[in-house]
Amino acid sequence: MRLLILVAALCLGPATACIDAPHADRGADGAKAAPTRAADQPRTATAPANGFGEQIAWRGLDEGLAEAAKLARPVMLVVHAKWCSQCKALKPKFAEPELRTLSEKFVMVNVDQDEVPRALEFAPDGTYVPRVLFIDPESGRADPGLSNENRGRTIYYYSPVDDLVDTMKKALERHAG
Repeated sequence: MRLLILVAALCLGPATACIDAPHADRGADGAKAAPTRAADQPRTATAPANGFGEQIAWRGLDEGLAEAAKLARPVMLVVHAKWCSQCKALKPKFAEPELRTLSEKFVMVNVDQDEVPRALEFAPDGTYVPRVLFIDPESGRADPGLSNENRGRTIYYYSPVDDLVDTMKKALERHAG
């Protein structure tokens, strides 16, 4: 009998451990823990990064648009193609710390337009790649006021030297909920 009690005590841990569900939401000091919201939780990728920043929580196109509407977050949509040399040149930009940090406030979507034909719906000024568009979470459409100010014709094109981070900040000013 003593052996059974000893084994039970070793398996269950110290007697001060709280295994009672009504008290499971309390910290070590007995204070009730603050509830966490889904928007506060770290997000993980559900779609491949395709080389555009492995640390970013990427979504597929349909999933990303739905999540943006639900969370009232703007979408940063990166449209690319595997064969595109300019797309490959832009990829390292997404490893920069400031861009990565700002990405947490967006629903981040990257799609290869050759593999996801619906991406062609997001080509307001042409089907060139790469295109980076900021999608209004309410309308589900690209915000025409958020484009690359250094471009005349291909206004959603960003090269590695263009200030994508500045446009992200402007998108948050306009669309952050």
